[in-house]
Amino acid sequence: MRKTYLTALLAVMVLLAHAQVLKPSVDKRIEMLSLVSRLAGYEEYSSDDAKKYVTAIHTHFDPYKTDTLIRYAVTVREQLGIGFDAVMSFAVNLEQKGQKFSLRSNWQKDIDKRWTPEAVREYVRLLNKFYKTAKAETFFGQQKPYYEKVINAFGQVLARFNQSWYQEYYGIAPKDQFTIVVGCGNGGGNYGPSVELKNKTHQVYAIMGSWSFDKEGEPVFKEQSYLPTVIHEFNHSFINPLLTKYENNTDLQKSMQTLLDTMHTEMAQQAYRNWHTVLNESLVRASVVRYLMKNNPADKSVADEEIIIQLNRGFLWMRDLVALLGEYENNRERYATIDVFYPAIIEFFHAASQKISQTKTTYESNLPQIAAMEPFANGTQQVDPSTKELVVRFDRVMRGKGYSINYGPLGSKAFPLKSVLGYTEDNKAIRVELVLKPNTEYEMVLTGLSFRSSDGYPIRSYVVKFKTGNEGEVNLR
Repeated sequence: MRKTYLTALLAVMVLLAHAQVLKPSVDKRIEMLSLVSRLAGYEEYSSDDAKKYVTAIHTHFDPYKTDTLIRYAVTVREQLGIGFDAVMSFAVNLEQKGQKFSLRSNWQKDIDKRWTPEAVREYVRLLNKFYKTAKAETFFGQQKPYYEKVINAFGQVLARFNQSWYQEYYGIAPKDQFTIVVGCGNGGGNYGPSVELKNKTHQVYAIMGSWSFDKEGEPVFKEQSYLPTVIHEFNHSFINPLLTKYENNTDLQKSMQTLLDTMHTEMAQQAYRNWHTVLNESLVRASVVRYLMKNNPADKSVADEEIIIQLNRGFLWMRDLVALLGEYENNRERYATIDVFYPAIIEFFHAASQKISQTKTTYESNLPQIAAMEPFANGTQQVDPSTKELVVRFDRVMRGKGYSINYGPLGSKAFPLKSVLGYTEDNKAIRVELVLKPNTEYEMVLTGLSFRSSDGYPIRSYVVKFKTGNEGEVNLR
């Protein structure tokens, strides 16, 4: 067994000498499909986080919102369910030469299955016409300085990206070509499509969203926010192929289906609707934690933070799975590759499925709750529009640092928050400043990303929704 491990280690050392140098880029195919989806009203592509860039998009392209392509984008969404990763999958299956798009030779194998061949071909035909009619090349030329800022800023995130960890951790030679693209108008959406190359390897994309900016509107990519996503996407390249060997294992099927059924709501919210995806996502996310532990040995809070995020997303077995992968990582003479360790993973999920109901009950009993709101209750329909502050009270002591308050389904126009005034009442309440207009609906969502109890449990996403009355009216409970 030791000889096998040393052979694998030697292979890793050779590969490290030829490691691919990763550099971020901006891709006109990605930007084009993103902005078409925005013009067609796709909510997931309508973020206005990049205010300057979004303004430039609308200034240039809004005169063409009635174009046949935009109307067709609406049609395929309604008829085929096109959205989210299906859009990015389409983009990477395009080739662009000059101002003309064409399809890659094996696009039908790689493109998201929601697309039909007829829809793809018609979309490409209309896209080529739109690109010239809307003078898209002129727009991209104007945005080149902005793209350069994005590339330079994201390059700082990759400066500490430890590529060698993958070979060391998995013991498997990387066969794929990795490509990092920043989706400048994608907001918080991150996607990981791939295409098969002529030599049968895959080009794996990490299409990163862009959601943080400084006071001047310039892009800011904080390592703690963006690097885990990069790590995540490239883990899929190693994890996903492993399941091919074990997907017919009846015990694994039963165990994972039980976990999926129990956590159906949480998984569906992330578009994880089959047990294969839940299994691969579990292993990828746990491996991200192992990466953070290995590369931040002096700061355990980095890995702990990632575990809490994954628990909040419904992967309630995450802490135990991370520990299991620690057994693999610390016994490499016995387990030369992750494939050798996979039977232990199957046993783990069997045990996890047997206790998932109790695990969920225990976890949910520890979640902090919103106890009250002042001066008006949630759902009030006649809030005084002169109200300047809102106090949200929790049922227990919170950790008292950080805030995570997002837009609700009604979007930025219905977001009433001006500023967060801070925690109060010994960290059992939060004060926020509001700016309200008469006779207007408002929404905002408090999330568990930052709102956590003193012992680390996150709140469930809580939608604050209310409507103001006419000027001078007193709010009712």
